[in-house]
Order: sequence, then structure tokens, then C-alpha cells
Amino acid sequence: MEKVIVLGAAGTIGKVIVKDLAESGVDVIAADLDISKLEELRAWVGKPIAIASVNIKDHDATTELLQQGKVCINAVNYIFNLDIMKAAASAGVSVLDLGGLYTITKEQLKLDEMMKQAQALSIVGMGSDPGVSNVFSRYGVEQLDEAEEIQIRFGSTTSGVTFPFAADTILDEATKNAYAVKNGELVEVEPLGDEEFTVFHREIGIQQTFSIIHSELATLPTSYPQVKQITYKDTWDPATIEKIRLFSSMGFMNTESGTEGPSPRRQLVSLLQQSLKEEPQWGTDELMVEVIGWKNGNRTTVKMELLTNYHRDWNVSATQYATAIPASIVAQMLLRGEIQATGVKPAELCVDPDLFISYLTKKQVRLLITTSETREH
Repeated sequence: MEKVIVLGAAGTIGKVIVKDLAESGVDVIAADLDISKLEELRAWVGKPIAIASVNIKDHDATTELLQQGKVCINAVNYIFNLDIMKAAASAGVSVLDLGGLYTITKEQLKLDEMMKQAQALSIVGMGSDPGVSNVFSRYGVEQLDEAEEIQIRFGSTTSGVTFPFAADTILDEATKNAYAVKNGELVEVEPLGDEEFTVFHREIGIQQTFSIIHSELATLPTSYPQVKQITYKDTWDPATIEKIRLFSSMGFMNTESGTEGPSPRRQLVSLLQQSLKEEPQWGTDELMVEVIGWKNGNRTTVKMELLTNYHRDWNVSATQYATAIPASIVAQMLLRGEIQATGVKPAELCVDPDLFISYLTKKQVRLLITTSETREH
């Protein structure tokens, strides 16, 4: 029963999760709908893994599969998070996902009692961001006597039209209202609004960043109500923004199904998944979290910068690697009993930052931590 089951294992992020688990010596069941893609995955992983075809819309079949393991990693589209949580509760196994794009995360949090009764844990959002960003936020808050602001920023030197994870999610991020905490109040921000120039590590440089809808804002304001400013901003390649805005102006973002078939939005996503041919120039990604407040009576900033490069040996992008590895790490922490909680929890409330960081820095990433204190003389 000491197995990790990965749902959506043949997907962009799922396959990297499976590979890291297998490389770490974990007993893995890789599950997806298409058995032929799972066979391709097994060949790519190059280590023994079990594979299973499952339709996650079939609650009983999914529950039966999950009963074969101790931990489930949900790497499917976030719109199925609730369904998979319910199957995990029925199976009595812990589950973690890669985020619910704020709205679904809020719904997941309502199932806390269900997971507690199942004596299982659901960690909502345990990829890069959300996930690492939440753990880094906790680390920064705990380093200070009083935290007043959390700034989460993502930058990248990758250029060209990129859909490094689910196209559906990326389209939502670009078109749905974002959220931020300003002066202690949770407020909505227009898509790609509140743009600013962010100074990243010298390898990334200064980049334009925009507010986008993200799950950190669904949990951090509750976890740290004393923090009066919480923002998430992401850099976007201009070519990607231009094309998404073109799709929107042409009506391709319409989600209403017609009498002749799927909605324009669904057809667009299917088309993007099948035919997007432009090859981006993969570069370095940076996740930066700055927690600002007071320590020893002095204004202090704790800045954490996670730098990830294109993984040549595995032929996966920085975004794929940085999203997959945290999920693999935390699943292994659950297997080892290093996370003791039940119910529904965000990462900042159940993942020990120091222990997590000790595992993260053994991977092919670089972590820079800078603490700056302003003293008045």
C-alpha cells in the first residue's frame, strides 16, 4: 500500500512527477485515460512503474484505483479537483493537487470535514505556484516578528508562444479577474491588471508582471490575516498575450455550447493541444517570494528566489520541472509520515518549510535566500 498514484500521469506535468517519483525509488501507479500514452510514458521513465487506464469521471473506478495506494497526486485539469477529492475520501487516501485557480480551491476548502472523517489529508495547491510559493510565504512570515506584506512574483526568460501546462488553465489566467489583498481587504483586479516592472535575479532581469487569478489568494489571507498586502503577479510573453486577446476578440473564448457541438472555447483548447507548433526558446524561470515586515524593531525583507533551468536530460521545460518536483517531494513526505494532518489544508499550514527546503535543494534547482534589515542610526 506504500504506493503513490498519479492521476493525469501522461500529461505535461504528470509525466515529470512520475519520472521523479520513479527516480526516487517510489512505487508508482501512473494512471490516465489513454493506455497507449501510458505505455509511451513507461518507456520514457525507463524504470519499472505500473500503469492503469481510468476515467476520472467514474467515481467508483477511481476510488477502486486509489485504494491501491497511500497517496494520490492529482495532475489533471483543475476542474476535476472536487471529483478526485471525493474519490480520495472514499478510498481513505491522502491527495494533493497542483491548484484550483482560486475558485475551485475555495470550494475544496469546504470539504474539510469530509476529509477529516476519511482520516485523510487534501493539500490544495502543491506545485510551484501555488505550492512552493505558499511554503516560502510561511518561511518568510516565521523569520519576522511581524509580517505586513507578501509579494509573489514569477519571471522567465523563455520567449515565444508557450503553453507549458494545461492550455485551459492558461486561458483562464489571462481572462478571469485576479485577486489581491490591499490594505487588509481582499479585492478583485482586472485580468492582467496592476502591471508593474519587477526586478528579478540578474539572470532574469527586469520584467513586466501582471496580476492573474491564482490560488495563493484563496488561502494566504486566511492563514495570515495580519498581513495587509498580498499580491501575485506573473510575467507573460507579449506574443502569448497578443494571441489570447485575438482569440477573445474573435469570440473563441465563448464557453456556451451550441446546438452543433462543443463551445468555441472547448474547440479552441482542443485545437491548441493538437496543433500549436511554434517552438519557444526555453530559458530560466524564477519564482520570487518577498515577505516584508519587522524584526528586532527594524524594517526587514526576506526574499526567496527559486531558479530553474530547462532540464536537458529529461527534455522538459523549467516550468514543467519546477511544478512537478514539489508535488513529488510532498507525496514522499506523506509516505514517510513527515506530514501529520487531516482535512483540507493549504501547503502553508501543513508542510514544514525547513524540511521541504532541505529536499527541494537536492533537486536541479537553485534557491537564493536574502534577508535585508534597515537600521536607523
